[in-house]
Amino acid sequence: MKLNQYAVYRVDQTSSGKDLWRLPYDMVQKKKLQIRIEFYRQQRIEKVSADDTAITIWNRRKDSFEVSDVLVLNKEGELTTYYISEDYLTPIEGFIRMNSSGALISMDTVDYHLENRKGSWMATDYIIIDGKQFFLLEHTEYRDKVPAVVLDAYGKIMADNVKNGFDDAVKQQIRDQIRPQEQTKLTPQKQQLQRLEIWQKYYQNGEWLRQAESGGEANYDMVDGRVNNLPKQPEKTKAKKRKKKESVIGKLHKKQIEIAIRSGKPIPKYLEQNRELNKR
Repeated sequence: MKLNQYAVYRVDQTSSGKDLWRLPYDMVQKKKLQIRIEFYRQQRIEKVSADDTAITIWNRRKDSFEVSDVLVLNKEGELTTYYISEDYLTPIEGFIRMNSSGALISMDTVDYHLENRKGSWMATDYIIIDGKQFFLLEHTEYRDKVPAVVLDAYGKIMADNVKNGFDDAVKQQIRDQIRPQEQTKLTPQKQQLQRLEIWQKYYQNGEWLRQAESGGEANYDMVDGRVNNLPKQPEKTKAKKRKKKESVIGKLHKKQIEIAIRSGKPIPKYLEQNRELNKR
């Protein structure tokens, strides 16, 4: 079962994005201000039903929103973001970006060359599904006159011959590749472990989806990589017998006895006593 939830972000007035505070979207565009997550702080995160949309959430909680807030909606693993003005919502892009290590594709990608295809390609749109970012690339010269292609951040083709952007058919093609049919054959226990591994990666990367685990925990401080705080199974380890270490003084006395024996000199009484004690 997928988690449906939304989060609200509010301008951090101590950040360099303080000029966004309570500005409607048309003024943001006029002033050419950037809307970036670094300029915001998360206010809350709540679960919603599968039937909820950004509009229904906004209408229901309108009194608690401020102009310039950003609403981030996670529906079945797909993220969408909206800038809140006084009486309307505006879909925005680029608020949340997944900065994957080793990624080849980003929204800044231009002059990209695809195998067995003529010309160069450029990123014109993106979508986030299940915590992964996918990019729509159009031909640099012909743009929408030729079909586009969708790649993941590492250059793998996720959907080809794309004519209508990220429509439902393209989204389904992406989902079919990131959640192959073999997954349905997994036992519920293995599926739970697989989901846990995914959320643990989000937690380590510090992305917004890290918060998703908190929706199933009693408190945010219980976001610890264990579903519903189940105790970890104790690891089986073989008991090892600790080897007694010889002291530095003992090694010194042993060396002094060896020297005395080699030189034919009598062993000092205190060393002889220590040797007898060590034999017991």
